[in-house]
Amino acid sequence: MPQPQIDNAMSLDARERTLHLLPVLQVDPFDGVALEDVALSVSVSWLEEPIVPQTGWTLRQPYPNRLYFVGGSADCHLGHFITLPDGQQAGEVTFHWAVDVSALPPGHFQITHRLDLTFDEGEGRTWSMDVANWWCHSEFATEEHAMPEIGRNRFSRLKRQGISPTRRAHVSEALRDGCRYLDIHESLSLPAITLNDCWTIDTYGGDAVHACLEALR
Repeated sequence: MPQPQIDNAMSLDARERTLHLLPVLQVDPFDGVALEDVALSVSVSWLEEPIVPQTGWTLRQPYPNRLYFVGGSADCHLGHFITLPDGQQAGEVTFHWAVDVSALPPGHFQITHRLDLTFDEGEGRTWSMDVANWWCHSEFATEEHAMPEIGRNRFSRLKRQGISPTRRAHVSEALRDGCRYLDIHESLSLPAITLNDCWTIDTYGGDAVHACLEALR
């Protein structure tokens, strides 16, 4: 059977209401964080158990800028797709990041990034958190840049000073028992799109993207 072309695979919508979770942690160039230093767990307010892909969460650095750590799985290199229940119009998604890097004081970091999501109407049955990357939805779109600047969008951060005030996020930070705790809380409205609008998956998803999207058709 021939390998499906990505444009054809993505031209159809998902069979069920689907949420594309996209956990991304951004660090600074001098932080010295490696993949093995980072751990991730994800929870949503409408389910009692944490969200765990069948093969577990796998962290990668798929973007050209290696300062971004992205949670995915063996099936999807960027994020994870879950079924969104009928009638679910809003809910909270929380990314829990644990970072242990001895070269960066205090050596231990716990980041809790909570996003209040609203699932708006649109053309498809897919709601993707990669909407945070869409240049047309950015407050910087009027600057007429051809492509998004990833660093200006709604990603988890290791330290408070890396979060742009334009995000209007509520951020609190505390140092306790040799660990820095960062809590980020913000809101995001997601339009209903078709799979072909998940441009992050198409651009950076790797070879596994074909089977992943075929399974959602």
